Amino acid sequence: MINYSLLPAVNATLNATSGILLTTGYILIKRGHINAHRNSMLLAFASSTLFLISYVTYHAHAGSHPFGGQGPVRLVYFTILISHILLAIVILPMARS
Repeated sequence: MINYSLLPAVNATLNATSGILLTTGYILIKRGHINAHRNSMLLAFASSTLFLISYVTYHAHAGSHPFGGQGPVRLVYFTILISHILLAIVILPMARS
């Protein structure tokens, strides 16, 4: 049995790992280490794929929870949420190039 309450921490770890690997890959390519860059990018892709699987699994079982904040924090929350969604849509074609 899977303890779904652990998945948000797993998601954060996988997302951070992807970010570190992407940054490492950027540094490696700037230094001309092509094979190491390639390996870092492949690991970042794998970590991102595992994140997506874990994220979808969690939200399929946790369901939807409306944001309960009120006042200015609500505006901040929805601004971040909407920009996150739009950037996720925009990045898809760029990731394929």
